[in-house]
Amino acid sequence: MATRRAGYDSMMWQAPGLGLAAQAFLMTIALHPDTGRLAQVTAGMLSMVVSFMSVQLLAKHRRHELADSIWLQELERTRGLPQVHAPAERRCRDAGMPSKGLVKFRSHQVWTAGLVVFGLAGLATAIVGFVRG
Repeated sequence: MATRRAGYDSMMWQAPGLGLAAQAFLMTIALHPDTGRLAQVTAGMLSMVVSFMSVQLLAKHRRHELADSIWLQELERTRGLPQVHAPAERRCRDAGMPSKGLVKFRSHQVWTAGLVVFGLAGLATAIVGFVRG
């Protein structure tokens, strides 16, 4: 179970990274001055789709990772085992390391917001490409 949880955690961060790379490529096409109107609209819309897909996959992997984490925490608690799968925030707090600055934001929420912004930029680019001309 711990291996599966770690796998979900790893996949959770691969999806937005690959999505961001795809969006950078699409936005390069969409914003290039020599790009035609149809290509600009298509690249902008594809950027929006990639954003949605990345956010959905991030959320799904997060959900599965969280379910496995809760199961492992409950197993440790009921068996009287050390709480090695306790939430990282609790482990940091117990170690005297309170969250400060940027660290207090949840990474999956920051990445979700960032991917949504890229999707909105793709939509705006598609709209500009559609109305220009």
